[in-house]
Amino acid sequence: MSPSTGVDKDGMEKRNVEYILLAEFDIDRGAILKHQYPQPTGADDSHLAELMLPDGAHARESDWTMFFLNQKAPDESGKIAEGGPPLLYVLNLVRTKHDKEVRRGAIVKAMAVCTRHRFIHIYQATLMLALENYYRAPTEETLAELYKSANQMDLSCMPRLSRHETTILRFSDDQNMFEERFALLEAERRHMNSMAHEAERSDGAHNDPALTDLAASNSDESGLAVRRGTASDVSASRMRAASTRNKDRRFFDTEVVYSGVKLPIRVPMTVYPEEIGDFSLIRLLTTFSSSLPAGSGSKINHPHLESSGQYTHPIILLMNGLLTQKRVIFLGHGKPAGEVSNYVLSAVAFGSGGGGILRGFANRAFPYTNLTNLDTLLSFPGYIAGVTNPAFEEHPEWWDLLCNINTGKITVSPALSLPVGSASGQSKSQAESLRRSLDSVSLSRNRSFSSRDGKPDKWNNLDTEFIQDLMLAIERHYGEVAIRAKVENYVRRFMSLVPLYEYERDGATKLGDRAVIAAAEKPGVDGYSISPGDKESREREVGFYQSRIEGFINTQAYHNAVADYQSMQADSFIRGIDIPHMVYCLRNSTNLDVNEVEAIYKRLDEQVLTDEQVTELLASLPQSQGGLQPLAYGFYHPSPAIRLYTVRLFKRIESNQAGARYVRSTNFFHQCAFSNLRHAFAC
Repeated sequence: MSPSTGVDKDGMEKRNVEYILLAEFDIDRGAILKHQYPQPTGADDSHLAELMLPDGAHARESDWTMFFLNQKAPDESGKIAEGGPPLLYVLNLVRTKHDKEVRRGAIVKAMAVCTRHRFIHIYQATLMLALENYYRAPTEETLAELYKSANQMDLSCMPRLSRHETTILRFSDDQNMFEERFALLEAERRHMNSMAHEAERSDGAHNDPALTDLAASNSDESGLAVRRGTASDVSASRMRAASTRNKDRRFFDTEVVYSGVKLPIRVPMTVYPEEIGDFSLIRLLTTFSSSLPAGSGSKINHPHLESSGQYTHPIILLMNGLLTQKRVIFLGHGKPAGEVSNYVLSAVAFGSGGGGILRGFANRAFPYTNLTNLDTLLSFPGYIAGVTNPAFEEHPEWWDLLCNINTGKITVSPALSLPVGSASGQSKSQAESLRRSLDSVSLSRNRSFSSRDGKPDKWNNLDTEFIQDLMLAIERHYGEVAIRAKVENYVRRFMSLVPLYEYERDGATKLGDRAVIAAAEKPGVDGYSISPGDKESREREVGFYQSRIEGFINTQAYHNAVADYQSMQADSFIRGIDIPHMVYCLRNSTNLDVNEVEAIYKRLDEQVLTDEQVTELLASLPQSQGGLQPLAYGFYHPSPAIRLYTVRLFKRIESNQAGARYVRSTNFFHQCAFSNLRHAFAC
């Protein structure tokens, strides 16, 4: 087994690349799938060929497309079967070479790699070389060479980070975060290589008796050199240390050797579960934020989509559609299929909360598809698809939201029916009663905003604040990670309201601890996620998002969230307290009294004891948002008990590898306060 392979939970061998596909356009037969290496994928050949040779490919020299294999359509009850082959991500390159000697004057071929890796863009350079080689030598051996080279890419020294460690590294200001994890694996690899080299030398010496005495002599000399140390050893060690310090540990550097060419590969270490490939969320937001949405043409607004009526911002319209599992199509007539695919991948990350809050969007995503795949597409409720054929626009019964990339407009399908009752199955009268009770609170919330631009108060809501924050960040040239973090916080906030709504309606919830939610009326001490602690503020937000919540419940993303919550409860190292809520209170609340602040620090001091618990705490304190700043305020509190709890908590954080870097990154005054108080309390 090569260093890049492993074994998955089902005992199956895991490779970097599972399949290599080759398709070409035949003037008589159309698109054909010519090769599948090392074996057939199990998918329909003609279907794969159509996806690999997108519409209009002959009009461009090259184009990139993406699609997925082994997607699981839900059954009649809406559930997705567990098990089966894993979801594979396919990166496809199609190239057109003009040749006057052939019929129609061009040769069109496409090559694709199928992998479990979500960071599929790392194979782009290798795929370009391989397809060029196939044009020169159109045999299966060319695919075999690519398959072998890709699977020999060494990822054995790449640390497997937990979700909390991934979050810490993703938002870290220190590019050497978790340096120790990398260094340990690299040292183990060097030791294994050294042992293998010594074994080869030993075997050679045994095979040639004349070399036995020389090998023994060299062994004695090398042993003496190891004991004494040499200038070259010290120099090499220093060079390795220097090169290590200059590495950005948010990426893992490796290489692929293909056809005698070494291709450097940078594997991103901070990829969330629903982030696939190299896409631009900023491009999605800027494309569809400049125009007003094109409504359904009906005087009745759809409650799941048009949460602010005719004034619903198009980006919020898209978010509502994604969260309530509506069928979304991105149409780019005349656009490259690769560009359309990127919009779909961006939408997957957008709806899932920057790729890290919700699951299941990738399973129903079709980055590029066409009319030949229509039946499969319609079998997936809430699909997210990218197309270039304008025929889709003429059939509104096929989609619920159509996002026209050329015009930047989002259209609600006139064929979309209104939901019957509420998502819970309550009677209409019960639903209306609940709506009136929550809307009465929501109205008071809306009146607190001033009317702008002559628009009604419903325009001035939490969604508008989110959009304004996003657009301002984009205008100030914030990076992709920062923009995705804002989307992540927005979806996390929405998800914190879902269990509150369920508890308000049913007295129970599958997405939260009933005892914690019931105690959430005590501000500053208990609460649920990042929702404000007081009951009135929580009810305002629940009332505003009620329609979206009702549409979200019973979607596949909701069922996945329930499963993830149960798994998180079983695997969490910190239990009984809500860390995000406490951090939210320390960072944002201005009306906490001394007893409430002391209760927060006391609970953190009692619950955050082990190295794993410290890591879980740090994940809620990203360095890009101030790091330990909310906790450091405790150094300056008048209460001696709070100062003591803060010092003890910081000492545990400092003993953690990542935590030590957090402490060193705090400003000079916090470090001085920590040092002085540590000595004071030690006395």
